Amino acid sequence: MRPTASARRAGGPIPAPPASAAAGPAPVDLREKVDQDRGTLKRLQLLVPGFRAYRQGEDIRAADSILRRQVADKIKNARTSAENARAALTQSGQFSVLMDLAPLISDLLTLEPKIRSAEQGYSGISPATRVGNADLDRLYEYDYGFVLAGDQLDQTLAPLPALAAGANAADLQRLVASARSQVSQLQQAF
Repeated sequence: MRPTASARRAGGPIPAPPASAAAGPAPVDLREKVDQDRGTLKRLQLLVPGFRAYRQGEDIRAADSILRRQVADKIKNARTSAENARAALTQSGQFSVLMDLAPLISDLLTLEPKIRSAEQGYSGISPATRVGNADLDRLYEYDYGFVLAGDQLDQTLAPLPALAAGANAADLQRLVASARSQVSQLQQAF
């Protein structure tokens, strides 16, 4: 979910995350939700000169953390669909397709914790490179695209267990190939 180190250091444009062709409800901008849920102490912190930028940065980091957990949950749902399909294929004796499914499950098992535990863009007190609120906003926008990509992957793999129960191995292999392509795009963008 993070752009390359050179893109972050240069302060240049952050490349776009994988595009989503799936039509579904648009994800909610969690920055607004975090702003609305501020307690009295956090609102007071916004009034203190010098502390305002810190508070705003922390709020953006909190929203980004929630967003990344949502993406990781969508990848976990996709993995569950793939694992259910694996069980159905095993029960029906369609072992040839299992070889296609195993790398997909492995990739999903690797990608989920990587996204869930990604760093949040902190910088020290006097760093050589600062991570300001504008940078955090740009990173949030970048990560926001991953929600759409996670939705698309989840929707792609949702029919997999039903297909696995059927007898059409070609459809199953096409779906798995499509999902592997989506996972590969997510890994490259991350």
